[in-house]
Amino acid sequence: MTDLRSAPAGSRRRDQEPQIRELRSRCEAVAGRPLPTATALHEWSVASYRGFWRTFLDWADLAWEGAAEPVSTGDDVWSARFFPGLRLNYAENLLRPLPGVDDAAPALTSVHGDGSSERLTRAELRAAARRTSRALAGAGVRAGDTVAAVSANNARIAVAALAVAGLGAALSTATPDMGTSTLLGRFGQVGASTLLVDRTGLGGGQESADGVLRDLVAALPTNRRVLVLDREPMPVLPGLEVARLADLVSAVPVDDPGPDWPRMAFDDPLWVLFSSGTTGPPKAMVHGIGGSLLEHVKEHRLHVDLRPTDTLYFHTTTAWMMWNWQLSALSVGAHVVVYDGPVTGPETIWRLAAEHGVTVLGTSPAYLQLCQDEGYVPRDAVDVSAVRAVLSTGAVLHDWQFTWVAENVGPVPVQSISGGTDIVGCFVLGHPEVPVRPGRCQSISLGLDVAAVDDHGRPVLGEVGELVCRNPFPSRPVRFLRDPDGARFRAAYFDQHPGAWTHGDRIEIDADGSSRLHGRSDGVLNVNGIRIGPSEVYTIVRAVPGVADAIAVETSDPAAPGSSRIVLLLVLQSGHELDDALSRTIRATLRREGSPAHVPSVILAVDEIPMTHNGKRSDSAVRSVLEGEPVRNVSALRNPRALESIARAARRAQEEVAAATAATTAEGDGARAVVSRVFAEVLGGPVPDDADFFDAGGTSRQTMTLMRRLRMELHRPLLLGDFLVDPSVSGVIRALSAGATAQSACEALRRGDPAVPPLFLVHGYLGDVDIYRTMVDALRTPASVYGLTSDPRIAAREGVTIEDIATPLVAAVQQTAPEGDVRLAGYSFGGLVAYEMARRLTAAGREVTFLGLIDTEPPFGHLTRTSRTMRTVAWWIALVVPGMVEDTVRGVLRRRLGRGSSPVDEERETFAAAYRVFNAYRLRPYAGRVTYFRARFRVPVIANLLFVWRRVAPDLRVVSIPGSHHVLLSGEHTPELAARLDAALAAPAR
Repeated sequence: MTDLRSAPAGSRRRDQEPQIRELRSRCEAVAGRPLPTATALHEWSVASYRGFWRTFLDWADLAWEGAAEPVSTGDDVWSARFFPGLRLNYAENLLRPLPGVDDAAPALTSVHGDGSSERLTRAELRAAARRTSRALAGAGVRAGDTVAAVSANNARIAVAALAVAGLGAALSTATPDMGTSTLLGRFGQVGASTLLVDRTGLGGGQESADGVLRDLVAALPTNRRVLVLDREPMPVLPGLEVARLADLVSAVPVDDPGPDWPRMAFDDPLWVLFSSGTTGPPKAMVHGIGGSLLEHVKEHRLHVDLRPTDTLYFHTTTAWMMWNWQLSALSVGAHVVVYDGPVTGPETIWRLAAEHGVTVLGTSPAYLQLCQDEGYVPRDAVDVSAVRAVLSTGAVLHDWQFTWVAENVGPVPVQSISGGTDIVGCFVLGHPEVPVRPGRCQSISLGLDVAAVDDHGRPVLGEVGELVCRNPFPSRPVRFLRDPDGARFRAAYFDQHPGAWTHGDRIEIDADGSSRLHGRSDGVLNVNGIRIGPSEVYTIVRAVPGVADAIAVETSDPAAPGSSRIVLLLVLQSGHELDDALSRTIRATLRREGSPAHVPSVILAVDEIPMTHNGKRSDSAVRSVLEGEPVRNVSALRNPRALESIARAARRAQEEVAAATAATTAEGDGARAVVSRVFAEVLGGPVPDDADFFDAGGTSRQTMTLMRRLRMELHRPLLLGDFLVDPSVSGVIRALSAGATAQSACEALRRGDPAVPPLFLVHGYLGDVDIYRTMVDALRTPASVYGLTSDPRIAAREGVTIEDIATPLVAAVQQTAPEGDVRLAGYSFGGLVAYEMARRLTAAGREVTFLGLIDTEPPFGHLTRTSRTMRTVAWWIALVVPGMVEDTVRGVLRRRLGRGSSPVDEERETFAAAYRVFNAYRLRPYAGRVTYFRARFRVPVIANLLFVWRRVAPDLRVVSIPGSHHVLLSGEHTPELAARLDAALAAPAR
């Protein structure tokens, strides 16, 4: 195996100093101190970002006029504007003669799908762009206009783009394979007066190209002219000026210098780019001339160390901002290669790189994975010796892909870069002085104060957080179109963390500035309060033989209203199928290499994963199909046929589960049949008797459901510890047969220091203490922790009272801890039982030094009529507030109408009985100290009933806990509850 540490630190040749060192010297002079490391330079570039951008502007030696001061008009990302007194021209800066760069050197090579190519030198490209500008100006294009273009990635559109920018007009591009509705979703917003179109492939080959063009222009009322880029017969478009651009250019004399290219204001529009548009119409982002140019030159020269001797190829289409990014490489004198053909196999891009001497190759994790899956070895197949750096973006680049490049291409640095259309650049990328760490981006972009922040907006290192940029930067979009007051723009990036840019990605940053992306924030899985990046699931699953691709999404759990589950979609390699063995392997691997929370509830095999035209996976489209909801903006997908594949897989899985569950139910009511049926109903499908519950997709939350169902339907006690010895159908049967689950009122949840008074946790309404497991795991108290249990249907016994339930539990405490202090706590129903126990133990002479009530509401009988009404209102309000309770209005009404699902009827009946027992209890005074742990997420004012507790327990201390009542013991805030409970236990008695 190739040692990745032998790869060069950055992208430079070994005999050259990286350009960043020259800039560092300039920055050190401005800073007045040494900046010897990459980290030191970056820290100064954000702490003194005005000094950095001013220094960089001078060092880059761009062509501009006007005043370079002020650099920035403010320090707020939302309102700050860069270089308001500076004027420049994008095309001029890309095509002007450069010192030491031969005008006869190649500048642009256009490679076609049939293997043919054409090449333009810098002089030829400059002349072509200027003549095309003359032709466009003659056709009516003016500074300030917007031009729309539909074309594949070739020289024709590159020359036209430079010509449009030279005139001071803005350009918006799209690909021919987009459908009419997708093109209109983009161009319908820009108000273009001119449409450039290459009809090759227009409509994706499904419709007549001229028909698509007629439909398109008919719906673009501002468009006045169509300039054709292809060589096909001219279209007939009544009412519009129609011409072939090549013919207009041919009419311009060869020696015509072209029109004057005006230098425009820094923020004047250069490009209109679009978001992916999977959740609604794509956002039209206007990017300025100066910000785009400065950011690209900075990234090319400083982070990629791109030089006139380099040849750059980045595999992209005109619909992706990387097309704009690669075009800007002309500004450093580099040779740019473009390609308008398809990727027919793993050899396509490597062969292109070999034939055209590519030194810096840009690709994606998907393509690298294709090469690996097909067993393709580039260095054995073609000559890739010229390649000195591989850049990858579009998705998370995984550790094993760094290794694959090292072993199959060579010891070249692999630069994982990430940013987006939103900033037409990168937040994190490569660095010529920094070692490559597999799975990580090397550095944060200079001048950008990028940080990972937690849910409270606090910066974190070594933890996954929200990606924000905390200082102004030049390539921030100027505005959104169709957003006159800026409200949509502000809401998209600035409302979540005022004063900073919130990008929508999850990132983890180390102290050395390296980082790892964890996917989009809106794609983060949050199941039972645990947040998981989809890339974590994919990284693990991808190592399972037979898996070609995967996507994990979070959907609502039909078996648990108000809860969610993970559904994993797999694209399998040829010759593999999703059977029980592969499903168990995948789940076992996820549990072993990830955690129980990573294990999906459902696994589906699909033909393909829906992708946007920007090359992004569409989590939202997958989620909508699985939820049975309409997919918004199907036109944003380049492969909408994937949706039907997902729908078919989901239907097939439901049918198989229903048939198998029916067969299991028909087996009878014996213990094995009951256990098998409960396993199947909880897991969503039957499993073999010896299958591990967790390998079959069981989660921690489902474990609690399983245990409750088994206890209630078997009418026999079953301890979680006995279940965990062998968590399978056969294991449960063996435990029951061996009598290992004999009833015990006191279960040891955690052993501790015998010198410290133990903590007793009182069971919930179903008689078990499994609800406390997560909290107990998070506790740091040195005390032993015991759970006090009762029969699962204790609350449903005829005439039972809280006092009846407390009596044997008091005896169990006296037996377990016959002397010393007593400490009690209970959640909800268990809190009321604990309160009664504290009264009895005190009356018996025991010292109760701690009584914790975890969000235990007072019984109904102690409320006034008004308070009862208000609490009922609060309950109904909570049903419609996401995350406040587990139930829903629909679920309540279905049960009241007799339409509830039968598997949970017995539990519902027990809950109803426990509710009656709870509210029948009469609170009596208790003089001891009480700590009340109150859920903060609740209906305000009307749900505040603490006054009742203060009447009977005047020594009441209230501790506020984030989260809602139903997730305190199993959600993301459980660790905080444990910490507050630890603090309360450690507090000295008064």
